[in-house]
Amino acid sequence: MNRRLGGLAEALILAAISTTTGCFARYSPCPGQGQQPDGLASRDLVGTYRDAADGSVTLKGDGTFTATGWPTDLEDATDPREQRDGNGTWELASTDSAGYPISLTFHRISDYWNSSTDGGYYGTGLYVDGSRQVPRLYEYRGDPDVCDLNRFKRGN
Repeated sequence: MNRRLGGLAEALILAAISTTTGCFARYSPCPGQGQQPDGLASRDLVGTYRDAADGSVTLKGDGTFTATGWPTDLEDATDPREQRDGNGTWELASTDSAGYPISLTFHRISDYWNSSTDGGYYGTGLYVDGSRQVPRLYEYRGDPDVCDLNRFKRGN
């Protein structure tokens, strides 16, 4: 009998913690969020992508990237977003990876981060949907439960 009550108490505590902290994954996708295209390869992603605020990221075929107006989530950066630029390396993760589908490793971001003076690198990433021919990149701004997506569309 005590064992049942203990199990019930544990289940109730877990449910209470997960609802107050948001520790469980989303049950449904955000509006405008799609699935990663089947068979997506790194070469399908090469190009320049822009967001609505004119920030951009250019993914190059050699695994490097450059960015302007990036990243949007740096709280301690002192320069304005539109002047923030950076560079580093990028990689498309395997489809069974739990992390970002596209990982970005910044080696430098304007006045915020420089791997040669700060040591290490600044890592973040992007999600991808659309198709192999027309991939669309996006990131969450803030809490993923709020579904505020920053979308990047590939230009010419």
